[in-house]
Amino acid sequence: MSIRNVSIAGIAGALVIGATPAWADYGQHYGHQVRHYHPYRPALVVVRPPVVHAPPRAIYVPAPPVYYAPPAPAYYGPRHVMAPSAGAIGGALLGAAIGSSVGQGNGRAAAIAVGSIVGALAGDRLTMGR
Repeated sequence: MSIRNVSIAGIAGALVIGATPAWADYGQHYGHQVRHYHPYRPALVVVRPPVVHAPPRAIYVPAPPVYYAPPAPAYYGPRHVMAPSAGAIGGALLGAAIGSSVGQGNGRAAAIAVGSIVGALAGDRLTMGR
């Protein structure tokens, strides 16, 4: 035997030994079954409708007509004018008289002014009942 024949025999033996798992039948050696048997398992199939992204359609509606009417005239009642009450006028006169009698010289004008202001305030409060 030559080295060539021995090496070919060794390679063939290694290939046979390496191929033995392909001959395995996992206990199903009755001769009428498939070697690699996988039991039937129903698969769950989910079918979703396709998603379509379309831009929205623009719908143009004419604007309703605009009618303009001038504004209605506004009527205002008479304005309320604050008139001094009779008590305020009487109090101012009485306060000026008292201030005139109290003041002397250049201070007389200041005394009249202060007396009339204080008298007007006092007379207004007495008249209004505050």
